[in-house]
Amino acid sequence: MKFNFHVSPNLKGKQTTKKIMRDLTIGLLIVFAASVLYYGMVWSYRYALQCILLLLSSLATVFVCEAVFAKVMKKEIKSYLLNSFGWVTAIILTLMVPVSTRIYALIIATAFCIVFGKLLFGGFGQNIFNPAAVGRATIFAAFAGMTTNLVTSATPTALLASSYHWLPSTAGALDAFLSEFGGFTGLALGLYPGALGETFTILILIVGIFLIIRDVIDWRIPVVYLGTIIVMSACIALFAGLDSYHGIPSVIWYPLLHLLTGGVVFGAVFMLTDPVTSPTSASGRTLFAMGAAILTVLIRVKANLPEGCLYSILLMNMFTPLIESVLDGKQLEVKKKAIKGFICFALIGLAISVFAATSIEPVSEKPAAKNLIIQEECL
Repeated sequence: MKFNFHVSPNLKGKQTTKKIMRDLTIGLLIVFAASVLYYGMVWSYRYALQCILLLLSSLATVFVCEAVFAKVMKKEIKSYLLNSFGWVTAIILTLMVPVSTRIYALIIATAFCIVFGKLLFGGFGQNIFNPAAVGRATIFAAFAGMTTNLVTSATPTALLASSYHWLPSTAGALDAFLSEFGGFTGLALGLYPGALGETFTILILIVGIFLIIRDVIDWRIPVVYLGTIIVMSACIALFAGLDSYHGIPSVIWYPLLHLLTGGVVFGAVFMLTDPVTSPTSASGRTLFAMGAAILTVLIRVKANLPEGCLYSILLMNMFTPLIESVLDGKQLEVKKKAIKGFICFALIGLAISVFAATSIEPVSEKPAAKNLIIQEECL
């Protein structure tokens, strides 16, 4: 990984916060529109209506909370709402929950994430944790069983974690898993129920490329995060001795399985790239993304949770101030620290991959139906 360091003077860029948030909002709404179309066409209009009601309720909650905050702080309400960009948090949080989420649960989670994840820190630009991640953690912890009567089913990450231990070792076991979700194509296109915006992997990647071209997000974070997951999962496949799948080596299909399930791609594009809760330097963002990827894989394969992206984001948010302070100083010294940090993280990732591969028993056949569980998608 090459680190670029620049000294002053610096030129002022053309990009502004309002332009960044405008493009980010457009990208998020594209993913949301895809979700509405999917549920409306594949299931029924009731599902599409539920998606819209969830978003509207979250948006309304954000505006009410921030308007009250502006009133208390004696600020002009309209100006504060326009410059706080709370709607971005509302859209992201809505895209992180399944269609079966009860509206009141999302309202409470939205209020919690805005008040405790953002406003108590001083508002936009002052928060330590990603507000949407705080809201999703609230739903997962307090409202996991509070769903509507809409149909729910086992999500890919829940099924992989509970029935396959994240290691389907044979082509038969992998076929049994993929048949539930339309194969790799179905996983990539998002043609299965799950969190509203996390299933459309290809669409999210296209939106991510658009945001990178528009200089809305730093390409280093999604590339390093997803790249680290690919390398670690490939090492796990190699050391665990997983079989090839119809001629495709395990070091290819197993990393692909990690990328196409859960919310890693959504998190890489829309969550980790949050400029407020991620480091400001290029080297800091690289270490930040690597750390999040290592935690994601570790939580997935060894913790009692089907998904790890959400908690890896929150944990790395806590380390952002430390990363910033360590990588502060003279340029040559900072470069040496960044390289040492990169090597350290790489060794930790490799050690975790070997440990995971040698401590988990791969599943070689289709599990019995009674072992399958129904669980909501969690980023």
